[in-house]
Amino acid sequence: MLKTDAKSLFSEIEHAENLRDDHLVAMADQIDKYTGPHYASGSTEYVPENHYYEYVSLMVPRLIFDNPRVRVESRRAGTQKDVAEALRHGLNRWCRDADLRQLLTLTATDVLFNFGVMLITEETNQTMSSHEQTQAKSQPMWPVVTRIPQKRFFVDPLATNLLEARFMGHKWVRDKEDLLAEAQNNPDAGWNAQAIEQLSEGTGVEEMHDQTDVPDRGEIVAYEIWVPEIEDSDTLGSDGGFHGTIYTLAVGGDTTEDERKTMMIREPRAYYGPRWGPYVFIGMYPVPDSIYPLSPIAAVEGQVADLNAHVLAASHSAENYKRLVFTDATDPRLAQKVKEADDFVIPVQGLDKQKLVQVEIGGMTETQMAYIESARDRLDRNSGIQEAQRGNVEGRGTATEVNIAEQAATIRLAFQKQQFQDGVERILRTVAWYLYYDDRIAFPLGQEAANDLGMTDPWLMGGSHDDESGATFDDLELEIEPYSMERTTEGTQQRQAMEAVELITNLAPMIPQAPYVNWPQVLTMLGDAMNVPNLDQLVDIDFAMTLGGMQVLTPQGSGQADPMLSGQVGQAGNRGPSQRPTARMTPAQKPPRAIPRPQQQQGPQGAGQPAPM
Repeated sequence: MLKTDAKSLFSEIEHAENLRDDHLVAMADQIDKYTGPHYASGSTEYVPENHYYEYVSLMVPRLIFDNPRVRVESRRAGTQKDVAEALRHGLNRWCRDADLRQLLTLTATDVLFNFGVMLITEETNQTMSSHEQTQAKSQPMWPVVTRIPQKRFFVDPLATNLLEARFMGHKWVRDKEDLLAEAQNNPDAGWNAQAIEQLSEGTGVEEMHDQTDVPDRGEIVAYEIWVPEIEDSDTLGSDGGFHGTIYTLAVGGDTTEDERKTMMIREPRAYYGPRWGPYVFIGMYPVPDSIYPLSPIAAVEGQVADLNAHVLAASHSAENYKRLVFTDATDPRLAQKVKEADDFVIPVQGLDKQKLVQVEIGGMTETQMAYIESARDRLDRNSGIQEAQRGNVEGRGTATEVNIAEQAATIRLAFQKQQFQDGVERILRTVAWYLYYDDRIAFPLGQEAANDLGMTDPWLMGGSHDDESGATFDDLELEIEPYSMERTTEGTQQRQAMEAVELITNLAPMIPQAPYVNWPQVLTMLGDAMNVPNLDQLVDIDFAMTLGGMQVLTPQGSGQADPMLSGQVGQAGNRGPSQRPTARMTPAQKPPRAIPRPQQQQGPQGAGQPAPM
């Protein structure tokens, strides 16, 4: 079992940071070249071939352009249908309200340079009004996703993949005065005020901010580390939604490196969250027996440097280009006439062609140009950025050659999209875990869900389980709708709408005539292929079957929703003006035991408070 005293944990953190720094050693220089010499101080080296900017500007919009839309289904068809539907609307609402697209844009840039890390915690939902909080009947919580800078994250250096990692964590910076005030005002949070008092302000802050001249703000640096193998005996463990233990430690100030004092500044606490932990680690290309992935920019760094070296050499040769005219020194009038000439024709009596010679010195050579072209082609082949991807088709290649190159680039791009979407799905699955289990989560779903569900004011309300249920969160299957994260042009949208109308017009009469066909699945498949979300919801299959005299009976759930939607109108909603009408979407089975309501401080930095960065 991993040693969890402060000294042992800090030793593990140091080894993890050393390995991480080895993988980030070239990143600072790459970012300087990416931004160019005119972004900040102007001291950055100029690189004529800015492959970093070109790659990021072309790939980030392809990886993430809009908020993802989620599809949720259950392995227990018919018993958890309402739960899956509630989570689908809840996640799609959360993505918009949390503006996930902005965070994913930063993460996509991180992934292209090296790797990306996101932290998922819970906080008090500060955006809800007092009226909405009254409707929620509790202090509402809200899943929060935070980007962790690469230089602040660390993971078990002995692990070859994340599943083997025995710990992972990040370091954060916070005002010492604020932390002491929280320790005094919230004694149940487990902060050690005495230990915090011993920390020297400003220690390690310059490294955190990557600056040498940082204003004194009275900040301190601490580490938060999640150890999944340590279970808290005071909780129900994994059966209660608790997985592993979180430790918070810091290094005491006013000590030498040999005499430094490591101390726990907070009591160890059980982590309330999914079994895969609070961190989502996203990378592109796996490396055998290494926990850190290979980024597409790092993979071609040598070729980028080689190309820029020769382009700079050719540029230097061009700068030194001179065009000279040699004249006979015995005829000074000839030299003067050449200097003063305003026309291309200079009449000279008795001119001897040997007395005037034109000479060119310096300039780029054909050998330089040929090598630059060869180096650029090699970089394009390895990076996958061809002229077609840049939007430049000059006609130098045949249509077949361009098509082959485009297909190869599409395959490479599809893999990068899939790797990134896998990470986004893990983020959304972590958020869905909290929506499913935590009964403190409650928020309105908006007009789109109201129209779809036939409710006036639908809310998602998490938690609340039946002890006798056999349903679990693992029964739910979550995936991102195809093309939902990508850019769609106005022309493409118009064409898709026209094609969808034409398709529905042709298929609708066939539905009552072929009841043996799984029409919802057919429409879902066609919608994915056409990039038309929810195409299956544009046709009322049950009503079509009724018209054909073949009503299809769908099993209905029973019991209590998990999570649930409330605010349905209709017969169940006519309960008087003073009482908010409620209707719960209910599965037939429930998880095997009740999940105890977690305390207010549960995430890596505690629920109700953002993870300090």
